[in-house]
Amino acid sequence: MNTNMNTMNTSTMTASIQYAVFLNNKGTRLVRQCQYGSAMKSFTDVLEILKPLAVIAEDHKHKHSRYQGDDNDNDNDNSIVTNTDDASSATNSVPLTISFTNKSMESRTSSSSLDKDVDTDADKASRIKFRDTQKRRHFVFRDPVVIPPESCIPSSASASSKLLSKFLMIVMYNVALTFHLHALSLVASSSSSSSSSIVSSSSSSNKKKKKNAKKLFSQSKKIYELALKMHLELDDDVDPLFTLALTNNLGLIYRTMNKKSVRCTICFQNMFSTMMYLLDSHSYHEDSSTTTQSINKDIWDGLLSNAMNILFKHTYDVAAAAA
Repeated sequence: MNTNMNTMNTSTMTASIQYAVFLNNKGTRLVRQCQYGSAMKSFTDVLEILKPLAVIAEDHKHKHSRYQGDDNDNDNDNSIVTNTDDASSATNSVPLTISFTNKSMESRTSSSSLDKDVDTDADKASRIKFRDTQKRRHFVFRDPVVIPPESCIPSSASASSKLLSKFLMIVMYNVALTFHLHALSLVASSSSSSSSSIVSSSSSSNKKKKKNAKKLFSQSKKIYELALKMHLELDDDVDPLFTLALTNNLGLIYRTMNKKSVRCTICFQNMFSTMMYLLDSHSYHEDSSTTTQSINKDIWDGLLSNAMNILFKHTYDVAAAAA
């Protein structure tokens, strides 16, 4: 009876996770199309699926631990069979992986931070203006995380709990990014309206947009922080580009809400240290053929520009003026 129940739960969990992956990737496509409300609906649906699964996985983990404790008192043959089964399931499973390239988006052939063929207000808000040192736009990492459909959760209880936490972290990042980009689009839209000749008729609308943007920035900050906390608690290696993207965007949110924020400085110090480590360890390659998940040169330059501008602003501006 218990075996049948466990089989049913495992089967249900696998199907639910596959559907959650589908919804997550649907949400990432909507983010790229700047349909932020629809994207949030997809990510919210993913969270509603994952929450009860996390409870089931944690319950299985505790039961599995108790079973192993009881099994130590029995013949060693039984534990060998169990370990063999676990090894087999681990071999057949595909790890949950992170990707910033949505293969279904034909217009995107690389993990570039901006859609080259779309020039939206949100894109304008994230472009870098190297020539204008007084009004430089900071680089925003705009790509949501896509989960390859072949990714799945192993049947091992401990692995399921761990990878569900990773899945939740990914969705948290996607939700925070959606709020972030939506806020940027509202700010850019209100700025363009303010510069137009018809100011009086749009002032009320602009105030509303700015108020909504402020709320979205605050929501984004809280969820980025949650994603970072989950990231630090995971003891497995996470793609370095994800770490850089999360740290960069959270640092920019801190700067947007408080330009003298100590937390902003800490974020970019950590990001700069990570980038120097990647350079020193030769983990960063511009040639995509040398690594499975290389960092695009435009993205690398954008991240480095943020760190240099925010951490070494005085030196950076003097050097730029001298050049």
